[in-house]
Amino acid sequence: MTAYAQYFKNLQLLPEPQSLSELQERLELIKGHTIEDLAAAISQPLPPASAAGKGYCGELIELYLGASSGNLAQPDFPTLGIELKTMPIDRHFEPLQTTFVCHAALRGVRGETFEDSVLYHKLRLTLYVFILSEKQLPLPKRRVIDYCLQPLQGEDLQIIKTDYEELMELIAAGQAQSITARMGTYLQMRPKAADGRQLTECIDADGKVSFTRPRGFYLRRSYNQHICALVAPRHQLPLDVPL
Repeated sequence: MTAYAQYFKNLQLLPEPQSLSELQERLELIKGHTIEDLAAAISQPLPPASAAGKGYCGELIELYLGASSGNLAQPDFPTLGIELKTMPIDRHFEPLQTTFVCHAALRGVRGETFEDSVLYHKLRLTLYVFILSEKQLPLPKRRVIDYCLQPLQGEDLQIIKTDYEELMELIAAGQAQSITARMGTYLQMRPKAADGRQLTECIDADGKVSFTRPRGFYLRRSYNQHICALVAPRHQLPLDVPL
């Protein structure tokens, strides 16, 4: 039995990787394979349509790599301190969307520093897995292209920290409802809920409890383009898109 086949056979039993080398071994095993390949190898049913598969690719990659945190406010690989983000790209290695990071606290934020935030602990070391996901490409044919382990440091760190602090200052001042997705250079805050009826508590400008839609932190496409540019030179562009 090949290492690839043996890996799939034991997939359901895989614990969280305990070292970077172990994580990289798993990444190399899935690189180049389609979502159809990965789903079939562990008898996972595919969604009936690509539109119904939002989040499916990310969940499948989490399963293969042994990400263990689920929806907890900590990195996906807590032992390694690594967050996992799947990034849909087109044939030119350009990101197709923003990236959700975590939910934003809308109460009790006074005194919290960026370094203490869930956002920072999620982003300080991030594993990006790039998936060729052009709109005309059916979900089964979407393919794992590459990956990149990127620490948050230097100018990127300063820009995201500034974005975060400016947004949190507005929340602390009771201005959460004035925040729009246009704010922020690399980091934006926008509604994050199943539907518009879901509400959460916030503090208004008078210091009273009010209600608004839950918010989430997202990395803008401009930041995602920056990450893609680190990896694109490894590949001959445009990428092959099998239809």
